[in-house]
Amino acid sequence: MTLDELLQHQDSRLRHLLELSDQELDLIVRRRALELPALAQRKEALLAEIKSADDDIAAHPERERLLDDAGLAGQVEALRGLLAQCQEKNRITEQLLEQTLASSRRLANMMSRLHERQSMTYDQKGHTSGINKGTGFKV
Repeated sequence: MTLDELLQHQDSRLRHLLELSDQELDLIVRRRALELPALAQRKEALLAEIKSADDDIAAHPERERLLDDAGLAGQVEALRGLLAQCQEKNRITEQLLEQTLASSRRLANMMSRLHERQSMTYDQKGHTSGINKGTGFKV
C-alpha cells in the first residue's frame, strides 16, 4: 500500500471510532447499559486496527515523506485532529459514566437505608431492633 492509501484508511478508521464514541455516549445518556459491552468490543477491535495501521505507517519505507511532502503532512495533522476529538469524546464519556455510577450507588444506598428503616421494630422496652428475616424462625 502507498503511504497516501494508508493515511486514507487510517482517516476512515478514526472517523468510525468517533462515530462509535458518539454511540457510546448516547447509550450512556439513554441509560441503555446492556448495549455497552457489544459496542465496547467493536471499539476495542477498531482500536487494534488503528494501532496496527500506525505500525504499518511507521514501518513504511517512504515514511520520511510524511515530513517532507506538504500534502501528506496535512493529512497527518488532520489525523491528529481526529485523534484529539476521539480522546476528548472518551474523556467526556468517562466523566458521564463515573457520574452515572455514583448516582446509581447513591440511589442503592438510599434504598438500602429506607429498607432498613421499614424493617425496624421496637422491643418491649421501646428500643429499636431489626426484624429477623431469616428462615429459621418459629411461630
